[in-house]
Amino acid sequence: MNNKATDELIMKLITTASKFRLGYEADGSHDFADCIDLLKPLLPELKNAVTVVALFRDMLAAQERHDWLSLADSLEYDLPLLLNSSL
Repeated sequence: MNNKATDELIMKLITTASKFRLGYEADGSHDFADCIDLLKPLLPELKNAVTVVALFRDMLAAQERHDWLSLADSLEYDLPLLLNSSL
């Protein structure tokens, strides 16, 4: 697995979570789309890709509900944990 790409994605996830926590939903949503784009090429390499995709579904649902804190928690904690466990 490409550690540099994973590290870049994790950094982007954390900064995106911060934007949602600070109330910058538009910027956070834009960066969330960037995170999805960064994740797509990594998915085939992930051992737990099915779990990661399921989490993304939950995250998109949180975004639709405007549940910014839940989304930020998943971005900052849940997804990086899953990505690191796939290394």
